[in-house]
Amino acid sequence: MPKATTTRLSGNGEILNRHPIARNIPPGPSARLGSGGNYREAGSPDLLGKYQGAFSPVTIAQEGSNRFLRFSVSGQGRGGKDRAELSQQGYYRAGRRSLQANFRLRIPEGSGVSNNSFYLMQLWQLGGRNPFAGLRMRRGESHEVDFITKSANGGSRQLNKVARFSLVPGQWHNFQMRFRFRPGRNSTMSVAADGIQIGSWRGRAGTPNVQPIPNRGPTPYYRFKFGIYKRNEPSAGTFTTHFDDMLVGTL
Repeated sequence: MPKATTTRLSGNGEILNRHPIARNIPPGPSARLGSGGNYREAGSPDLLGKYQGAFSPVTIAQEGSNRFLRFSVSGQGRGGKDRAELSQQGYYRAGRRSLQANFRLRIPEGSGVSNNSFYLMQLWQLGGRNPFAGLRMRRGESHEVDFITKSANGGSRQLNKVARFSLVPGQWHNFQMRFRFRPGRNSTMSVAADGIQIGSWRGRAGTPNVQPIPNRGPTPYYRFKFGIYKRNEPSAGTFTTHFDDMLVGTL
């Protein structure tokens, strides 16, 4: 594998995905940001759109010279889940290197309050019980978030709250996450917010003993997703989040 791989979202709204396992999708209307499809940048592989329920297509919003990604779900659709996410096409191989995930996040004023916690970011294991780590909005809150990990073994699951952070409505915050994923053994995670470390954790994460890719043995693979993924709540209002300056890759 190359020494480092990254997916970057700059302040100009550009995404560069250099993951070695990524595959391009055919061009067409469904591959354009804003159509409910995937994210495309010239000369770069694509990020996959993950949409379900009462979503609004992801858009590039702009304030002055800065551009950023806007995700939104309304809760007015049918079905049990609402999601508007983007995801890497390729997978990282667990255990070999640490993952870095740096990004700016903003929840605007007036975003909905959910009766259930919901995800703004996920680390998703191929063949496992997911997610095994992520960033969640707290139940009954509009701007209180937790960085979490989960482990699964048989029918049991354990959730660990690594760090809590209070977002200021309408204000951008900078996050830096480091995670080494080794299912069935100790994994590690650290989180910094606005330049200050707010959490450090070591323990079991993910699902051990999976064999998700034929002829490649039991080594697990995982990918990064970001946006909104939550239960459907028709009476809860609209949920919105903004992402910018994203860098995701192995160290």
